[in-house]
Amino acid sequence: MFELIDEFEDSTGCTWTIQALDSEGGLQRTRVRLGWADYGVWSPDGGIPPERVAEAVVAFALGHPAFSPLPELLDAAMARRRIPNADAEIGRLIR
Repeated sequence: MFELIDEFEDSTGCTWTIQALDSEGGLQRTRVRLGWADYGVWSPDGGIPPERVAEAVVAFALGHPAFSPLPELLDAAMARRRIPNADAEIGRLIR
């Protein structure tokens, strides 16, 4: 379980602070970064809100041991590089 707390947008993408419950029930804060190039992979026409894509990236990361614990900054590109088929899995989480 997690929530996006705030959003910062710049010319290269968006960054959110998130808080997530860890396995022991404590809150863990981290940031998630979604560059516009990565956003375009999952929403080529721009029809999906960026925060929805960010939520899917976080949900994906929380389900993979490679991201446990969550890094201080989780970049969507990091998920795409580390896990085979991440693009397809994250795409399914968005829909």
